[in-house]
Order: sequence, then structure tokens, then C-alpha cells
Amino acid sequence: MAGRRICAGYYRRYDGRVVYVVSLATDADTGEETVIWTAYPFSDVPRYYTSSKKSFCAFVEVNGERKAKYKRLTNMRVSAEAIERLEDEGFRGPVRKNQTQQMDEEYDSRTYQQAATYHAYAKDLCENYTFDWNKYRLCVKAKRYAAITRSDFAKLKEDLRFLDNALKTVLSEYRDYFRERFVEGLSIRKYAEAHQLNRGSVDYLQKKFFSALACLLKERDEAEGRCRLRKPAQN
Repeated sequence: MAGRRICAGYYRRYDGRVVYVVSLATDADTGEETVIWTAYPFSDVPRYYTSSKKSFCAFVEVNGERKAKYKRLTNMRVSAEAIERLEDEGFRGPVRKNQTQQMDEEYDSRTYQQAATYHAYAKDLCENYTFDWNKYRLCVKAKRYAAITRSDFAKLKEDLRFLDNALKTVLSEYRDYFRERFVEGLSIRKYAEAHQLNRGSVDYLQKKFFSALACLLKERDEAEGRCRLRKPAQN
């Protein structure tokens, strides 16, 4: 596997953890290639790690089964905000190819209602809103579960309806912000420029919005007597 090509993008580790590969670097003395990556979901204060390409491409044995240590998630979209952050920190964002991926070629790599906290749950819903709505429309139009399981489709539909209803009611003050940022795809920097705000003000607005949505998600679970977060045993 030494000749395996490693591209920027999301990868799932054998234990289920998702990471984002930023780039490759070459040791000036040994010529050994190193993979630069960061954990996903992205933290507010980014931390970057390195692994040798040999280690990254290795295989491991799990419960008697041989698995790739890291497997690329080709269906997981990189948000405009993530690309902007990488560029601000001196990394090049992923190169987009002019080709349309068919959602039903393979099962979607996204997981639903598996966040570790309600804040992460809220952030995940917003950042994947457009992708999720396209997935929902595709399934409804095709009248089948395209690139998604039946149980995940039910979770997807439930979350989309909850978020849309919240934006029409208790979170209506954030509706325009949400539309511009997560539907039209404006980055924090471009949103700030469009509204003549500094970036810190937009960051603060986003934190307030995510916190308000997280509270609603928690209140929904408490009212229904269930938890839609990742179970402790799955951490």
C-alpha cells in the first residue's frame, strides 16, 4: 500500500473515528511522506497531527478481520467554512473536480444523531443542511432509500423537520442568518463583508445560534424521554 494515493478529505479510522486529511509533507532528510490531519468535528481551536504515510496506509486486525487503518469517505462534503479556515491557516483547500457524484452509488458516509454533545449535534445539522435536504429530495423523488438506510432516513427526515420548524418559530430571529450561511453557502468572512460586520461579531452570532438550537434539541429529548446523542459505549 506504499503507493496508495492520499488526497485531502475525510477518512474513517478502523475504530469509527473520522479525521480530515489536510495535506502531505515530505521529510527533507529521509524523503519519507507524512500525512497531516485534524480530528472531525473540527474544534474551535484547531490541532493538527501527523502520521507517516506507511502507518496511515497500513492494515489492522479487528476481531479477527483485516481492515484498512483509514478508509476515505468519498461522499462527505467539505463545508465552505472548513475550506476558509484551512486557507486562513496556510493550507490549500480541497480541489473540486467538475463531475457530479451519484448519491446512490454507495451508502452515504454521514452518521445521523450520533454527535457527542448537543452543541455538536446543532452544528452538524446546520453544516450538512443542504446536503441532507438534497438527499431527502432524492429519496422522495426516486421513491426508494438512495444511499441511505431506512432507519437513517427516518432520523434525517425528523431532524430536517425539527430544524425547519424551529427556524419558523422560536429561532425565527436567526432565519436570515441561517439562510445566508448554510443554504446560500456564505462563509463567515463573506457574511461579515456583506453585512459590514467584523468577523468576531459573526462568530459570536453563530455561537449564540448553535447554543440556542442545542438547547432546543436537548429540551426535545428530555420531553420525549430519549437521547439522540451517541451512546457512551460507542465513544
